[in-house]
Amino acid sequence: MHHLRAFLRRRGGPLSIDGVVALVACAVCELELALSDSIQGPHWVNAVAAAGVTLPIAWRRPLPLFVAPFMAAVVLWQELLSGDLSENAITPIITIPLAVYSMGVLLERRVALPTYALVQGLVWIAVLVGADSSADSFVFTFLLVGGPFLVGRIVNARIQLARELREKAARLERDQAEKQKLAVAEERARIAREMHDVVAHNVSVMVVQASAARRMIDRDPDRAREALASVEQTGREALAEMRRMLDVLRAEGESAALAPQPSIDELGSLIDLAREAGLAVELEVEGQRRQVSPGVDLSTFRIVQEALTNTLKHAGAAHAHVRLRYSDDEMEVDVIDDGRGVRAAAQNGKGQGLVGMRERVAMLGGRLEAGYRANGGFEVRATLPLKTEDR
Repeated sequence: MHHLRAFLRRRGGPLSIDGVVALVACAVCELELALSDSIQGPHWVNAVAAAGVTLPIAWRRPLPLFVAPFMAAVVLWQELLSGDLSENAITPIITIPLAVYSMGVLLERRVALPTYALVQGLVWIAVLVGADSSADSFVFTFLLVGGPFLVGRIVNARIQLARELREKAARLERDQAEKQKLAVAEERARIAREMHDVVAHNVSVMVVQASAARRMIDRDPDRAREALASVEQTGREALAEMRRMLDVLRAEGESAALAPQPSIDELGSLIDLAREAGLAVELEVEGQRRQVSPGVDLSTFRIVQEALTNTLKHAGAAHAHVRLRYSDDEMEVDVIDDGRGVRAAAQNGKGQGLVGMRERVAMLGGRLEAGYRANGGFEVRATLPLKTEDR
């Protein structure tokens, strides 16, 4: 019942505020009809007309297109049946303008103008049919209908203007936010370029100093120690500068990663998690296991992680095979499943999925191949250049 009342309050009806006004106006009009000696004509016609020009007020907001024409038609009907309510009662002089006002406020211009013309025409026909069809009656009814309609159109224009201003302000706010995001992105790109220059310069200095220390370590140990101390200091400064710039580049709300980055050594745990999720995974290693650079180490783990994640989420596979193949100068990472493949859904827009794999492999100077297999399933194969730590 509570929800029904709330619906009627929003939509109009007997339980709405307008409904209460309509009921009170109907009661007053009927009482005025019963107590007034100046209202002539058939009583039942006047009584029905009293309800017809008051009760529709309850629906003036949800049905503005119909309420005012209906009330004007009731006025004409009672005049045709010799009623006297519209000429000598006060209540219709209040309720009819209220309905016309709502019509002017709530309807669009292309609908409001023809509807107003219909209402005005019905009222003027009622004046012609009635006993008093003087010029004053036409002027009075014109003001009675036209005045509220004009006020309603003015209010409608103000409402439309306020709505347009709100929409314009919202657009400007969105544009400003986009400009700020673009400015932040450009500034971060500039900082990234600066970080590259700073780190490259410091690393170059460290290489030169380390080379000098290596040449002097036998014949001039003191100068070699000074060179090594300079290498240490330069390295610390480069790390501090890199941390400072990474703090700026880090996305809003993103915390620093304190845990060590995953590596090939943790592939076993990753495969165990995939097995717990219901995917049968096998790991195969070919060739002599070698020490690889941190970038290749991390990228190998991430590629396998992304491939297995996409297989679990999107491929519908039951089995997957992960193979690491070491050679003299490169390593091949191969993930094969028996599912239906990874489509665009595997790319979530955050650097993951196949697009993220391609970017990661390209950064290391490797190659990535991904696609459907002839005998079914999907395969991701990445070839990464090996760089041992002693190089």
